[in-house]
Amino acid sequence: MENDVRYQKMTKSPVGKTILELSLPNTVGLLVIAAYSLADSFFVSELGTAAGAAIGVVFPLPVLIQAVGYTLGLGAGSRLSRALGKRDKDTASTLAASAIVWALILGGGICAVGLWKEEALLHLFGASKETMPLSLSYLTPLLWAVPAMCATFVISQLLRAEGLATYSMIGLAVGSICNIVLDPILISRLGMGIAGASTATLISQIVSALILFSAYVFHKSALRPFAKIRLGALFLLGKIFVTGLPSLFRQGLSGVATILINHAAKEYSDAAVLALSLVARVFLLVFSLCLGIGQGMMPVVGYSHGAGNEKRQKDAYRFAVRLSSAVMLGGSLPLLIWSPEVIALFRDDSEVIRIGAFALRAQCAILFTHGLVTCTILYLQAIGRAFLGTVLAAARQGFFFLPLVFFLPMRFGLLGLCLAQPAADAVTFLFAWILKQKRIKRKSRLQKQSA
Repeated sequence: MENDVRYQKMTKSPVGKTILELSLPNTVGLLVIAAYSLADSFFVSELGTAAGAAIGVVFPLPVLIQAVGYTLGLGAGSRLSRALGKRDKDTASTLAASAIVWALILGGGICAVGLWKEEALLHLFGASKETMPLSLSYLTPLLWAVPAMCATFVISQLLRAEGLATYSMIGLAVGSICNIVLDPILISRLGMGIAGASTATLISQIVSALILFSAYVFHKSALRPFAKIRLGALFLLGKIFVTGLPSLFRQGLSGVATILINHAAKEYSDAAVLALSLVARVFLLVFSLCLGIGQGMMPVVGYSHGAGNEKRQKDAYRFAVRLSSAVMLGGSLPLLIWSPEVIALFRDDSEVIRIGAFALRAQCAILFTHGLVTCTILYLQAIGRAFLGTVLAAARQGFFFLPLVFFLPMRFGLLGLCLAQPAADAVTFLFAWILKQKRIKRKSRLQKQSA
């Protein structure tokens, strides 16, 4: 009965109301993830600029882990929603089982390789001789957390795809609160220093993974991914991977971009590394609003696509684009005004504040563009048009950012480095607008003519 209610909600309820109901817990869940990342920066930066720079050096790791988690979670989730739209629970359960098992396998592999080559990994991430010892202390517990992090990201996406966004939010929120509470205890009271921050992350990720997995244990989910042995699930990785490619490029290239920024910033100072790392974390906090709305749209689009309701999926896309663009514009205004004060919350260092405030204002000036770009990527992913979604996802941090991050610092120094990402975002917005007009609308017209 509950499953029929969920199906009716996804395919019949008013589009705007349904997306808002799904977006709220999605957004809260993403906000708490960004919040505990900022909490690490807040408590560790009290140990000094070098310590703050050290966690900035390691920041690409969680970004890359998110890329793995989102690739599996959104790839399986997109197919899962469409399967549920066709009332095919068996296929949906097999997809969920495959994504969870591969999350643990890949997470374990990354953990093992990372522990084996820690210093090489940090050199790759842009560690200097000064930040290397502190970065090592922070990195080791974080590597042990990787399997749980992968599982957390994947299961949270699977639950959202099914329509259980509130359960997903609770699992993420409890873990994040645990992280924030443990940070000052482990860092200061127990004297663990910078390693205490990543140990808090390790504990909190295990807590989140267990809570999220309990949805299947206590039958809160309509799916039974482990009710029987599903050896065939292991062979679904290819299909999941192809559907999740836009997420891999979007998030994976964000990790690559962070690494490149670390390498460029360390040529100036630890203050530059810390400042740009703080801007990236603040951006992720605001971007959570946009991503939460986009992820709230995906199940509605997926169910509607599976049920053959073309109009509903288009209405969901348009509503999500408008709402997320407006929210991002509203969120950017306070940060534009109070950028120095925001950076000073984390490190009261005049050089960090000077660099960070300028970079944050430059990023905020272009924040409204992320509504169209993000929702278009997620829409294409939800309906199975992975190639177009991948091209757009690769554009921001690949086609446009990579040339700019090399050219602008060569021409304008640190100023150019601060402007590289906003400039890439502006060009990506134009590209997304053209793609929307030429591809998505054209396909819609052709389908109407065919009908």
